[in-house]
Amino acid sequence: MGALIVIVVIIIALVFYIALKPGRGGAGRQRALRQKLYQLLNLPKAEADEMIERQIKNLQERFPGKTEEWYLEKIIYDLERDRS
Repeated sequence: MGALIVIVVIIIALVFYIALKPGRGGAGRQRALRQKLYQLLNLPKAEADEMIERQIKNLQERFPGKTEEWYLEKIIYDLERDRS
């Protein structure tokens, strides 16, 4: 009976670890996308942030209801497409 409790506790701990693991999408993904934008824009960080926020607002008007990740990916896609 004691071994069963230990196994259940381990399984619950693993589920919580996987669910709360940092870097799974969300903020970690957004941070990585912003870093890529900083490299593509080659501007001082403050100016790049202003440009990114302006672009996100424009995209939110054109494509409402998307995630911030989607908007950041769209900005990257458009920048890379325009450079080709």
